[in-house]
Amino acid sequence: MRVPGRVGSQWLRLEGAALRVDRGAIVTMVATLSIAFLAACGSSSSAHGPPDPGAPSSSSGPSEPSRTAPTSPPLATAADPTRLRGGPGVSPAELRRASRLLAATIAALPRYASPAQAYALGYRSIGDTKSRDEHYVNWAFVNDGRILDPARPESIVYEHRHGRLVAVAAMYSLPIGSTFADVPDVGGALTQWHVHRNLCLTNDPEQKIILRFTAHDGSCPAGTSKASNTPMLHVWGVPNPCGPFASLEFGGQFPAGETRNCDTRNASVP
Repeated sequence: MRVPGRVGSQWLRLEGAALRVDRGAIVTMVATLSIAFLAACGSSSSAHGPPDPGAPSSSSGPSEPSRTAPTSPPLATAADPTRLRGGPGVSPAELRRASRLLAATIAALPRYASPAQAYALGYRSIGDTKSRDEHYVNWAFVNDGRILDPARPESIVYEHRHGRLVAVAAMYSLPIGSTFADVPDVGGALTQWHVHRNLCLTNDPEQKIILRFTAHDGSCPAGTSKASNTPMLHVWGVPNPCGPFASLEFGGQFPAGETRNCDTRNASVP
């Protein structure tokens, strides 16, 4: 199965039309505006009716960054529960898709609140118990043809917190045999996929365990198989210092020319 490849961002430029007026028209216009301004200053504030819900707040808190400055991309719409921010290389459509995937994943995570709940649904630990995060994978979902489905994520990520495991993310993967050329365009630069080429997994079809890293020549010992180049994407349901789509801090390989993305502008999302 081949998934459509990445779609490039498109930008729209708005051109303003110049208007020409004579000197007399300018004088008349200025006088009219001055009268209107003085009248408005003398009117009661109650005459303007209730405030517009969509208008910017007049509170004394920090103002929202400019929506036109290149370094301050627009916020997501108020209807978006994640308030995900875009940025360079992220189109409005990509921002919407990433926001929907994040919101749907967060809504689905309570089903897997504990490892026991995940186990009952067919998920098994891959044995990465020595790290802060532990992955539970449902191997029946890996090749089921359902891509980026919050109802059937290929993996649930648990974090060790105060002596127990807490579900903090879902990890989606493409069918085995897929490559970076097959990844769907979800959120452009927001959603960075990665692979694991250096892991040796046991061959149990129901519960594959990470036994070790590959040898210097890239080989794995007998009884294990090398992890494939299948692209994967983390979606975090808790704030992450590098954003809601960050890979783990260690391990993993990225598309040629890319390094691990750390999206600090979305560190507080969700």
